[in-house]
Amino acid sequence: MKDHDLLEAVGGINEKYINNAANMQAEPKKKKYLKWIPAVAACVCLIVIAGIAIPKLTDTPNVEKNPDLNENTAIAENNDNQEEKSDHANENVAEGIFIPQIELPDSSETEAAKMIGIIVYQGQIYTEAESYYGADAQRIESLVGDYLGSAKGNIDEWSTQDEYATEFASTVPGEVYSVNGYDKNFRICIRSEVEDENHNPTLRIEFYDCLNGITLAKGQDLFEDRLHISERTEIVKWQSHYDWDYAGGNYQDANIPNDVWREFWDAVDNGEFINTWNPDNNMSDPTSNNKSIYDTQNQAHLILTMSDGTVIRIRLIEGGYVGYDPLGWYFVKIPEDVFNSVYDACGGTH
Repeated sequence: MKDHDLLEAVGGINEKYINNAANMQAEPKKKKYLKWIPAVAACVCLIVIAGIAIPKLTDTPNVEKNPDLNENTAIAENNDNQEEKSDHANENVAEGIFIPQIELPDSSETEAAKMIGIIVYQGQIYTEAESYYGADAQRIESLVGDYLGSAKGNIDEWSTQDEYATEFASTVPGEVYSVNGYDKNFRICIRSEVEDENHNPTLRIEFYDCLNGITLAKGQDLFEDRLHISERTEIVKWQSHYDWDYAGGNYQDANIPNDVWREFWDAVDNGEFINTWNPDNNMSDPTSNNKSIYDTQNQAHLILTMSDGTVIRIRLIEGGYVGYDPLGWYFVKIPEDVFNSVYDACGGTH
């Protein structure tokens, strides 16, 4: 899917919606239509690339390396907190950017909505992120942590807000676990046995990340405190934007000196998050000069394999923009000279 098509799917300029990608090996899942507040319209717009097959990355790295919770109480308390946060989100830019919580659409809007996998846990909404199947899932099975509860799979296009606002409400049923090595306020998972394309049983592990109802100030808040990139990156590959656009694979080894890599991530960790979403953009108008940040071919994609076997996808856009794929419009902007030292080494075009 091309960027323009992707952003058309998520309704990049208005109060639109996001489509959950289906992995080719995945069994059909029950989905839920969701409404996105404009400021988070593409919070997880890049989840769709989860369907692109990533080969096992085994090269030598060239860089250093409460189920008892009342169902309704957590949601009610969290909603109160969100209202307070929202009221004060713009008072002090130094405090960071508040990403509002997802909410359901009105029933009359469901035809315009798109779908995304979600789980509600302890008052927060977790959205589907990376999925692992077969050998890739077995490689990270040790990350499956404590049992948290059972996802209900009770949310569909006819669900009410009351059904949505309960503990373990979800679009897909399954046993929910914490993920070892990650804060469960950020990441949880569903572990399940499914059939592969040959109808043989295979393991599936699906990560769900909480990327809404949070405040991000500096890059460290996401890339280190949640994703642990500096301490865990083991293998770095890159993919051109052309190959990403056409699901062409073609992953290349990244030849980045360690000092350049460290300088890059130091800049990212200390850089400020910005919201690039512009309500005045009109991507559907070919004569418009107002373009989305995604409306350029001058991009490159990093595929990081971590020491725990997980994969993280980072998008680089010309001009110094560094983003975590599932986070959509929210990027860290860093000095272009530092940015280009990695961007140029990873097939970035100007």
